[in-house]
Amino acid sequence: MAYKVSELVQNLNKAISLSNKLSKVEIEGEIVGYKGPNKSGHIYFDLKDDTSVIKCMMFSSKCTLEYRKIIRDGAQVVLSGSLNYHLKFGLSFVFDKIADTGEGARLRALMELRAELEELGMFDEMYKKPIPAFPRTIGLITSHTGAAIGDVVTNAKKNYPYVQIVVAHAKMEGDGAAESIVDAIRLMDAYEPDVILLTRGGGSTDSLWTFNERIVAQAVFDCTTPIVAAIGHDRDSTLVEDIADHYESTPTGAAFFLTENYITLLPYLQNAPDELTELMNRHIRNARQELKRYSDGLKYNSPGNRLERRKKDLEKYRLTLNTSMKAKVSEAGQKLDKIKLTLPGLMDSSLKKAKGKRDVYIGKLDGLSPIGRLNSGFSYISDKDGRNIKSIDTVKEGDELTIRVTDGEIISMVSGTKKI
Repeated sequence: MAYKVSELVQNLNKAISLSNKLSKVEIEGEIVGYKGPNKSGHIYFDLKDDTSVIKCMMFSSKCTLEYRKIIRDGAQVVLSGSLNYHLKFGLSFVFDKIADTGEGARLRALMELRAELEELGMFDEMYKKPIPAFPRTIGLITSHTGAAIGDVVTNAKKNYPYVQIVVAHAKMEGDGAAESIVDAIRLMDAYEPDVILLTRGGGSTDSLWTFNERIVAQAVFDCTTPIVAAIGHDRDSTLVEDIADHYESTPTGAAFFLTENYITLLPYLQNAPDELTELMNRHIRNARQELKRYSDGLKYNSPGNRLERRKKDLEKYRLTLNTSMKAKVSEAGQKLDKIKLTLPGLMDSSLKKAKGKRDVYIGKLDGLSPIGRLNSGFSYISDKDGRNIKSIDTVKEGDELTIRVTDGEIISMVSGTKKI
């Protein structure tokens, strides 16, 4: 009888859980394909060695902060867990613990140290000292038994035969190497060369690890003399190279870098007399042109020349003024003649308008005149003081009144009053 796929998977998982060798195992390898936790926080990646690969996963509830620091692409780790055969995804290793192998732990420690030094500002460009363009004395720190010393001296002397190279021996790898390099840096810094070159030839990661030691990094940062680092034959990302004021990928490259300006300096010095002569001639020509410009300016602005220019301007203004005055007088005469011709007509017109307005005002005044009203049969009554009488309340029996009519005045006496 054939198994269904789901039945086979269930039997496989049951067999794995019953197996003492597969239910709880540890596997070692390199993490590949890790892209961070998924939306649920679960961890997925592949673990591989030289010949095989297996899918691995960890539930988010098991993944502590310490584990997250370990899990990264390329890390060498040991996983503790059990095999699981999923219906859709096939065989995988579900782990609940993870630990660095020796190399992984060392890399993690290096990353933590790098982060600490970066926070202290040791990699900041503001602390990097300028490398002198023409160093006369180079302080070389390297092993006196290594090939780097010969490469540096040979190539530096090739560019500049007169450069002085002072060598301080230091152990480059192994026990005590970090302390030896620190002592050499301090000794050379006290000697005060123009620049220090810290270098060694190529090697394995282990042999170059001395340049990741904290005390070496600190000594490079504290050194008052500019330091060039050239570690190995390709740039390995060591702390010393990142903290140094400048780095080169090889000892030979560093030797050329420190003396390459002398190659261009010699032709410059050979051509310097001709260039200096040309520079002096150019300067003299410019000075003469400037002197002539100042001389012409001084002559132009001298009191005599300025007075002469003012005289010419005055004569020009005198001629212009006469012409302008004649033109103005002629123009005024023409305007006057024109006004003489038009003035009588304007006066007649204005007089007619004034008479018309006068007649209108006379008519209005006649309409408002008291005399006109008297002619219409009205009279004007006033008391002996000339005040107009408008009401019987303002008079009493015996008061003398004056009544004005059209042809004179009537003097009367109040004998009584009556309301109407």
